[in-house]
Amino acid sequence: MATNYTNTLAGLLVLNDQNLADIYPSNVLNMSPVIAKAFAQKASSGGTQHKYVRQLTAPGATFRKINTGVTNAAATFEDITNNLEYLDPSFTRDVALARGYRKGLSEYIKGETGKSIVQGLYGIEQAVFNFNIATQFVGLPYMVEYADTDYASPSQIVDAGGSGGKSVWLMRWGEDAVSLVAGNDGRVDMEWNDDNPTIVRVTDAGATNVYSAYLVTLGLWIGLQVGSIYDVVRIANLDATSDDLVDDDILSTALSKFPAGHNPNMIVMNRTAHKELQQSRTATNPTGAPAPFPTEAFGVPIVVTDALSDSEATVNTSTTTTTTSSSV
Repeated sequence: MATNYTNTLAGLLVLNDQNLADIYPSNVLNMSPVIAKAFAQKASSGGTQHKYVRQLTAPGATFRKINTGVTNAAATFEDITNNLEYLDPSFTRDVALARGYRKGLSEYIKGETGKSIVQGLYGIEQAVFNFNIATQFVGLPYMVEYADTDYASPSQIVDAGGSGGKSVWLMRWGEDAVSLVAGNDGRVDMEWNDDNPTIVRVTDAGATNVYSAYLVTLGLWIGLQVGSIYDVVRIANLDATSDDLVDDDILSTALSKFPAGHNPNMIVMNRTAHKELQQSRTATNPTGAPAPFPTEAFGVPIVVTDALSDSEATVNTSTTTTTTSSSV
């Protein structure tokens, strides 16, 4: 879990328009709980590309007898290049509506900008867990969906045995693990001028008539680094039937897939899974009293998000191909 404020996305994102400097990203992360707590870093290039080196094999280190040589192979590495994706929360608003706001045009635009950033950040959270989602943001490179061939590893998926349903994700966030990557040094580009606002002609809902609207252009570059397959474990096919529910037993199975000394620091689930875990603990409570909603499992914090669906397609863990729902 990121404990240093500067190592969160909120600590990196900066609006480039000083007129709206009091819209701080940290105030609009509450609807994206995973993004609010996830580790983030700037793109290595300072622009829109992130490069890093991943170790593939360990170097040799073996015992030998005196006057007898050994062959110690060198470690092998691969260069990874992530091209970041462009998130576009731009919007238009009817000039009549904006001008009629009682606090003035500037305050209206400020409020609408904050709302658009909220939705944009939630789009990032959706994109981390859902491949090709039909929202503003269409996906992240090297996402932990395990749909990318680099990470399509059945060994890191725990099959709950159901027919689709939902997933629970155990993740290790960090500079060398799973990390959000902010392009252009975390800059959120914004085009708006109170004294000379941009006005465009847009069509109405019927796509037949036009009206004048203010245009606010917003944009930022975002990517996702996944250090290795050992940084993520997915519990899939939790379809809410009696034997395919979330409990501590299946969480411990998922935890056992992380190498020693390489522990996760976040368990991500939706509200349904959270309730199932709470009810499983209630059932084993010797006092008979309802267990509280869990905040951790085996010392790993739980984060509840609405970005995970209850209606994922069945994940086939017998091959390196997984399929997931495009709805969120």
